[in-house]
Amino acid sequence: MSDEAEIRRVVEDFVDAFNAGHMARILDIFTDDLIDMSAGGPTRAGQAAREHFLSRVAELHGKHNPHLVITIDEIQVVSNWAYDRGSLTVTLVPRAGGETSFVRQRYLEIWRRGSDGKWRIAIEMDNSEEP
Repeated sequence: MSDEAEIRRVVEDFVDAFNAGHMARILDIFTDDLIDMSAGGPTRAGQAAREHFLSRVAELHGKHNPHLVITIDEIQVVSNWAYDRGSLTVTLVPRAGGETSFVRQRYLEIWRRGSDGKWRIAIEMDNSEEP
């Protein structure tokens, strides 16, 4: 499998894990030294970044039945590093009833192939996409 195809497969696995609420599988996409530069928040690194990401996902799942769709626009691979960019939409159906809402973002991720041969996200950033 090509590196690009492998990264696409990892993203598909992540989407499946996110939509199912499998927290351990969600974290497997990130390096231990992750740098998180999510819109509207401070830059977080390492365990703090991983914990913050997981808490945001857990909060979404606590209040909603979320459904994530990711569209990859580009993947470029150079040796043991890669980046991908694209957009995502999270459909949020409130568990307690009410109106469905949507989160739309653009993202850029820097990937690193680890010594185990697995591709993981080392740096991620996103911003809100205008409607």
